[in-house]
Amino acid sequence: MQLKDALARAPLLAGKVVAGEDYVAKDISWVQIVDHPDLESWVKEGHLLLSTGYNWPKSGKAAAVIVEMLAAKGVCGVVLAVPHFLDHFPASSVQAARRVGMPLIEIPWEVPFSEITHAIHQELIDQQSRALARSEQIHRELTEAAVSGHSLNEVAQVLGRVLDRSVYIHSVDGISLASHESPSSGAGAPREEYLVTNVFFTLKDSGGMAQIDGAPHPIRLPGPLGQEQPGLIGYAVRVRTERVGYIIVAEGSHAVSMLDLRAIEHAGTVAALQISHQRELSMQETRLGYALVASLIEGYFEDKPQALERALLSGWNSKKQYRLCTVLLDEPNPLSRDGFVKREEFAVRVRQSLERRNIRPLLSLSANQIHILVPDEIDADTWWTEFSPTRMAMAVSQIQVGIDGMRAAGSETAELIDHLRPGRVHHFEEMLFPRVLSGDIQAKQAFITRLFDPLKKSKRSHHLLETALMLAEEGFHLQRSAEHLGIHISTLRYRLGRISELVGLDLDSAEGRFRLQVGARLYLMEETM
Repeated sequence: MQLKDALARAPLLAGKVVAGEDYVAKDISWVQIVDHPDLESWVKEGHLLLSTGYNWPKSGKAAAVIVEMLAAKGVCGVVLAVPHFLDHFPASSVQAARRVGMPLIEIPWEVPFSEITHAIHQELIDQQSRALARSEQIHRELTEAAVSGHSLNEVAQVLGRVLDRSVYIHSVDGISLASHESPSSGAGAPREEYLVTNVFFTLKDSGGMAQIDGAPHPIRLPGPLGQEQPGLIGYAVRVRTERVGYIIVAEGSHAVSMLDLRAIEHAGTVAALQISHQRELSMQETRLGYALVASLIEGYFEDKPQALERALLSGWNSKKQYRLCTVLLDEPNPLSRDGFVKREEFAVRVRQSLERRNIRPLLSLSANQIHILVPDEIDADTWWTEFSPTRMAMAVSQIQVGIDGMRAAGSETAELIDHLRPGRVHHFEEMLFPRVLSGDIQAKQAFITRLFDPLKKSKRSHHLLETALMLAEEGFHLQRSAEHLGIHISTLRYRLGRISELVGLDLDSAEGRFRLQVGARLYLMEETM
């Protein structure tokens, strides 16, 4: 309970603050009634002193010194009953109180001290009871989150709910692992989007993360959007001495209490348990054959929160774009002992190469192939030069995203395996048309789908598909095509531009027109079968 709260209710409501008005936001730990000599010997930090004025110095230096000594002991305020032994606080006491920030309150003599002590002590007891009940609630809910072990999102939601604040959990490299936005955070709280995407790196650049790393307990930091924004509470999640993540709490419009800080520490322990458990699961998956990447590219990855969370901790982000690079070793199947050694050695080189770029390695080993998920910002051809000269070959998928995209990437590189040449990099896009011309059934299906699905899904699918087939049939003779379609030639030119844009071919070039003509012939053959 703070002094300002006590002053706002009976019986202290009848009092008048004569000094230290700006310092009433002090916590009251106890109410002490003392009129003995040497008042400072009878009080402790946080005490609210009630005095009749019997032994209070009447004036002069002594009246100032007593205030200074009480302030040095940490007394939160002095209440004087007037008029009786004193009509008012001495002027020197008031001046000293203003100088040292000590609230002085005068209250009518008729107000019994027993009513003041009873009201404040009752509120202190009630506050402790509420704190104990809330502590029990926090302990119970966080313990349930630890026992259930469902996900870090549950930890963030439980902590955010019991604190009524927004909570964010980040990995050590800044990836958002879980979050809870408090519905009562209000317009004054930092925006969730900023906290999720930028706060980690803002704190890192400003030295805030270093402060969190060096503190064994949660610490308060300034708001990321400037002094006009509420602050943040940061806490490093540790497994033994290793940092494995961070909990960041938006302070909101009211300051955090010691109970809130203990709740954040408790949540950090639960998060550490969850991360340790998920790491162990990930290590088991790695020991069982790089199961994460294998499950993604082979199509049996389970789209569940726990699996996605483990994947995120392992470095795979379902919203990020990747290419699958499948390396074909210069070794026959089944692998010999030397072949296994060569595969492991090359996998180590791949890991080291990616780690030098601050990229989490995502790979799996299968027979004489190594599958690597590479972020789209890495140029596969340039990266491959690190391993040259070599007789190994590499197939590269199109850019894909998400669970379905990883499965598609796996299918694309699998289709290229039989067409790889030693020492070369082969991209799915580049190899597709030559494979069509060589009679590859899978390539033919992929080629038809790639050309005509965008036309079928467009707003005026019938007109565009009909126009593409007619242009191919008429050898791109615009006048004849327009007459057969019954449209103006300017309309045909517009459609031609849309078709070129949708299918990704330059239809002003002979190469682009030839590919569309081949695709149209294959499409019509499929339709008539």
